[in-house]
Amino acid sequence: MFLFAWLAGSAAAGTGCKELWFTRNLIMDRAGHCFSTPLGQALFDNADCTGVQPRLASPEAALVARIRQIEARHGCRVDTSRRWLDLPDIAFRRVLQDLPIPDELGWGCLGWTGPVTPLYSGHRGPFHAIGQVTAGDYVSFSHLPVGDWAYVQVHAPVWGPFKSAGWLYWPGPVPCAAEAG
Repeated sequence: MFLFAWLAGSAAAGTGCKELWFTRNLIMDRAGHCFSTPLGQALFDNADCTGVQPRLASPEAALVARIRQIEARHGCRVDTSRRWLDLPDIAFRRVLQDLPIPDELGWGCLGWTGPVTPLYSGHRGPFHAIGQVTAGDYVSFSHLPVGDWAYVQVHAPVWGPFKSAGWLYWPGPVPCAAEAG
């Protein structure tokens, strides 16, 4: 249920490939990359771009290299002639200071039983709350965790409409009515 579409062997861009493409290009946008494709121009305006080969700091360069390896391993191809990307959490991703990497296997919390819990823009301070998990929410854990932090996507119960996303800090067992995946 929580395997990414690209794990099924399709070369078409599934959600995982779209997430990887967006994350890689958000890093490049923040470094000043000038986009030439319709999709890149639509998602990342070129108003503050400085060139097509911006210099990346070492951590960002390593992250881009890691993302490219994952994209290559799964044969990811995103149609950059389009002008939109179907990611429900794209507005949340734009404000993240720490960018998540999709995990090839994920799991879901089917009914959050913990208190109202904030979701943050990053896992390293300083950060600020950008969302929350509330009682009954279904929470998707489909990104690589960083210590006790996990980037999560929150839906209304029974995988209803998307509600929120961000970095969840939860050391210990996650309070769920049930789990899947």
